[in-house]
Order: sequence, then C-alpha cells, then structure tokens
Amino acid sequence: MIESLTASSDAEHLTVTWEGGDETTLPASFLRREAKDAWSIRERLDHGEVTVLPGIRITHLTQIGNGVNVHFSDGHDKAIYPFPYLRELSDRFDK
Repeated sequence: MIESLTASSDAEHLTVTWEGGDETTLPASFLRREAKDAWSIRERLDHGEVTVLPGIRITHLTQIGNGVNVHFSDGHDKAIYPFPYLRELSDRFDK
C-alpha cells in the first residue's frame, strides 16, 4: 500500500509515496490535529480540538506493522497512523 514515508528536510511535512507512485504531502500540524490516540481523543472531547503549537515538527518516524508512529516536537509520541487512515487523511487533505 505504501512504498515510502519521509519527513521533509524542515520536518514540517510527511511525504507518503503510495504503491503506483502517487505522492501525498501532509503537514505535521494536520497530522497532529488528526491523531486518534487516547490523549488526542480526550483533548477533542474536552476542548473540541487538539491544540497544535505553531511550527510543530516531526521528530521521528517508526513503521509499526501496517502503520507508522509519528513523534512530534511538542513531545507527543503516541500517534499511530494505520496506512488506511493515512490514505483517508490524504484524500481529505487534498480536497
């Protein structure tokens, strides 16, 4: 489903290369806002949205099974994005 995942040189974007060669570039701020881990879900329930600091960056990527764990410069390291969810986010962001 995914050929590669890379953070941009400024670490402000994640580029996803899909099988077949299509590419999607997602801002770190968008990924952080759309995280579905327990902490982020709780913040959305309590405050209506996830607070994202200006200039947030991707600090680390780790492939985990059929997904990727993204660590962010605000210290958040629990965001796991299954590849189907990354596709959904890509489709939503491109509109």
